[in-house]
Amino acid sequence: MPELDWLTGSGPAWLIAWLSALEWQQIAEWITLAILGFGTGVFGVLVGAGGGFILVPMLRILFPEEDPSVVSGTVLALVAANSISGAFAYRLMRIVDKRSAYLFAAAAIPGSVIAPFVLKKALEELPGIYDAAFGVILVLLAFRIAAQQFNTQERSALARARRRRRSFIDPQTLHRRRITAESGETYRYRLSERWAVLINFVLGFISSFFGIGGGFLRTPILVYAFGFPVQVAVATSIFALSFYTTAGAATHAIIGNIEWFPTFVFAGIGLVTGGQIGARLAGRVRGPWILRLLMVVILILGVQLIIQGIRG
Repeated sequence: MPELDWLTGSGPAWLIAWLSALEWQQIAEWITLAILGFGTGVFGVLVGAGGGFILVPMLRILFPEEDPSVVSGTVLALVAANSISGAFAYRLMRIVDKRSAYLFAAAAIPGSVIAPFVLKKALEELPGIYDAAFGVILVLLAFRIAAQQFNTQERSALARARRRRRSFIDPQTLHRRRITAESGETYRYRLSERWAVLINFVLGFISSFFGIGGGFLRTPILVYAFGFPVQVAVATSIFALSFYTTAGAATHAIIGNIEWFPTFVFAGIGLVTGGQIGARLAGRVRGPWILRLLMVVILILGVQLIIQGIRG
């Protein structure tokens, strides 16, 4: 069996040398990256995000000596790969609001291209700002979700959100949406495209600055501020960020902010695989439970990052 010659020592010299140089510590690191990627891929797509909001803090906590700009760029590239995978899966399920997704992506791309340059300058001035700021965002979001989720009635919280929208948004500017999923379920809602575009420009900047998809911010906003059904919000968010995270990752790559090996390779394999599974699980998990799970995870990671950022 010629293809197995390398096992007996008669294979290519470069391959034998490479395998001999491997240490168990390296192998364990690669396996850890793959498992971490798989877990964040499943959970990220499940909550309408690319998984970066989990992977970035995990890498910053496990490898604090790593340059934050490299972590940001590498994870954003992974998020782009994962979101593209998830976007295809959600499109087959026909629960993507494609018009909204294209609008969100177009609004977010300019901010996602500018952010890597701002990040580089910010880290030169305040090295601890990345971890601390990211942690604050996560904690604030967790409290916001908690305020909505721990109401006595979930429907009453959504009803109040709808009343607030009517109070400051001109009904004439609302656009109707009707989405019929592959399962036969139909979703009807209205949103203000003007406000959605403005918010997504900001989310595009945040996404590329921190190396995240921004879906973990967008999903609650779409649900509570714009009245999206949770499943449609998740699918639409993933579809949109597959475009602008690719633009942001390309910018990071141009300025040398991506570690292609081993982080991108092994975590990427896990992310893409997990993204497919997460998309299928999303239709079977109740919307409120998705948001509650999101709240707990980001609160824990947020507190850890704030502590790390303060310590510098």
